[in-house]
Amino acid sequence: MGLFLVHSAWAEADPKQLQLLSDGKGHYVVFSPKKDVDDFYYGDGKTFWAQRVGSRGGETTPEGVWKKFGFSFWEPRVAERSQASFDFDGSAYSVTCDTRKTELKPVTADESAKLLASAKLEKPRWTRRAHRLMRDDRGNYYYVDVLRDSGTGHRLFVGPKGRLKLAKMTNIVADSEGEIYSTKTGELRLVAGKKDFVWIAAGKRDKLIDVPVEDNHRLIYSELGVYLTEKLGTPCDDL
Repeated sequence: MGLFLVHSAWAEADPKQLQLLSDGKGHYVVFSPKKDVDDFYYGDGKTFWAQRVGSRGGETTPEGVWKKFGFSFWEPRVAERSQASFDFDGSAYSVTCDTRKTELKPVTADESAKLLASAKLEKPRWTRRAHRLMRDDRGNYYYVDVLRDSGTGHRLFVGPKGRLKLAKMTNIVADSEGEIYSTKTGELRLVAGKKDFVWIAAGKRDKLIDVPVEDNHRLIYSELGVYLTEKLGTPCDDL
């Protein structure tokens, strides 16, 4: 999905300097109208989650206030990065999620001040990332995710598309020579650099096909079934 950044000063954001927008159905976007401040959040009015911004650009006034802009944000459930964006064309604000476009309207100053006074501005909600994805010749998938920042906290999911289940692991080995995930029902062996992926169960060895995670983010987040009930904390959860 490429590089997405979160403004380092998210915790120090001044609510008085933020603009609050709403779709009128309890969903809100909070952002700074100043170009040199990257704050951009989405939430329900009580909790706002910081967004990972991929790119942003537009027109500003001499004072550095946005006249028009377009922000792309991290959203793995769309086919292309450009299909997840927050935009202002000079007269109207909108969020695009895949083929859906939702218009947002500014909240009044009084309502905004009241809501933001008690709201929580949090770090990005989603803290995991795809690590490995494999498939056998019968259509069963083997998927591993890890904690986004540390690369630890490995989890293994196994099953056919739409019905992958979390496998209870009894041992994890990860070093320069590869990775081994041992479970009660089998052992997934990954050898780094050699494209040798094997699922071992009941003495049988099934060779697996490597499925590049960077080319299959939509499959992982929308079709495998691993995250279907999860909210990622982006506008596309609801809009």
